[in-house]
Amino acid sequence: MNKQGRQIAIIGAGFSGSLLAIHLLRQSQPEDQIYLIERGAEFGRGLAYSTGNPGHLLNVRAGNMSAFSDRPDDFLDWLRALPDEERRGISTTADHLTFAPRALYGSYIQHILAQEIWGTGRTSRLGLVADEAVALHPAGRGYQLEVGSGRLYEVDAVALATGNFPHGGSTRGYVANPWGPDVVTLLDQDATVLLVGTGLTMVDVVVSLLDRRHRGQILAISRRGLLPRTHAAVRPWPRFLFPMTAPRSIGALLRAVRDEIRRVEAKGGDWRAVIDSLRLDTQDLWAGLPLEEKRRFLRHLRAWWDVHRHRMAPAVAARVMAALEGGQLTIRRARLGRVTPASAAPNDTELQAEILPVTGGRPTTLTVARVINCSGPVSDISRVEEPLMHALLDAGQVRPDPLDLGLDITDRGAVIDRSGWPSQTLFAVGPITKGAFWETTAVPDVRRQCERLAGHILRSLISPEKPELALSNRVGGWMKPGSVDRMRLACR
Repeated sequence: MNKQGRQIAIIGAGFSGSLLAIHLLRQSQPEDQIYLIERGAEFGRGLAYSTGNPGHLLNVRAGNMSAFSDRPDDFLDWLRALPDEERRGISTTADHLTFAPRALYGSYIQHILAQEIWGTGRTSRLGLVADEAVALHPAGRGYQLEVGSGRLYEVDAVALATGNFPHGGSTRGYVANPWGPDVVTLLDQDATVLLVGTGLTMVDVVVSLLDRRHRGQILAISRRGLLPRTHAAVRPWPRFLFPMTAPRSIGALLRAVRDEIRRVEAKGGDWRAVIDSLRLDTQDLWAGLPLEEKRRFLRHLRAWWDVHRHRMAPAVAARVMAALEGGQLTIRRARLGRVTPASAAPNDTELQAEILPVTGGRPTTLTVARVINCSGPVSDISRVEEPLMHALLDAGQVRPDPLDLGLDITDRGAVIDRSGWPSQTLFAVGPITKGAFWETTAVPDVRRQCERLAGHILRSLISPEKPELALSNRVGGWMKPGSVDRMRLACR
């Protein structure tokens, strides 16, 4: 360890990485140094909050979106204090039930990161590196972290906060990454569009098409054909499933949830209150399940959980339902088969898409102007098209979790290597830890994870703990602090 203080690198500066950096700054010593490494254009936004479309709303109410558990109204207060020209339709009387634009939340993350750097006098303790991390070379008890420019950073510990990984392989007319900047551009307004997936990513693309006054048919397909449910104001319901006493089978858990919903509805309540009451316990309930029960959940219940747990904002749902009722949007239970060019003409971008019904029947072929993959991010890290992840896998420094949902880690966030040993210097946070924690995308879940991980990293570097048992089921260049224009952080 560096005698001048602990050197900690965070790879990825979206919500997870930025919040972890803030908690490390708050809990560490003045001589410690944090490096926040981001290959994208901006620090603080990440994939989820980089959209420029004000019609893309958060799927969680403003009252639950504070970055700090000890300041539950922080985001709401920031939202109300924005200048009129920046609020984008959000009233100064915004309340806890408000669904704000996701782009605004990205600005909020940038704000709290900037405040933590310049508003607290910790400018010199956080280094912002605008470059891509490509490898971790073991060096003593720590690492030499290599970035794309070739520079090496000597660090004692590394936290992977890489966020969600988009699909690769876009071709003519086929869009693999639905979060890219040109997903719905250059489309004829009357063209037919095929969306693969019917979850919240599909909802975003539909909103983008409607915002561009698209008139053509939109077909969305998935194996279940389920649409996310809509948020509604409900009375809170007390916790009823406690990890220490909860059943250890998916069937028994499902029955318990259904029984509780019947009790709520008998009292005039709403099923949403029951699902919301599980939020504090979901990660621990997941951790208590045997591996085969987790697999059973993924096979049979995952799609149902997703549409009930991750819901649409009411304003967004109204637009989607109007498109459904008007016949412009159709949702079908089907899979995508072969996709081939409609003709050999070089300027013809139309495709012939084979639609395979899930419930049986003959395949059909649809001529479409564009196919957009809305099936969600890549979770199997062996298929991720990222140099760093390839390097870590090849070196045996990481391995996939048993469910192929992300990295194999301990319950404290320590990464487990190929041989099954947990690291004391390499950690992970955010969506890449889904296999261990399941719910790792919503702000309250990630906030809790970052608070805990920051303390664990710092403690492990002060006095290395005994190696944890791996309880696995599978035996840029340097950016100087203060360069506001270059990193485009808004400190209000």
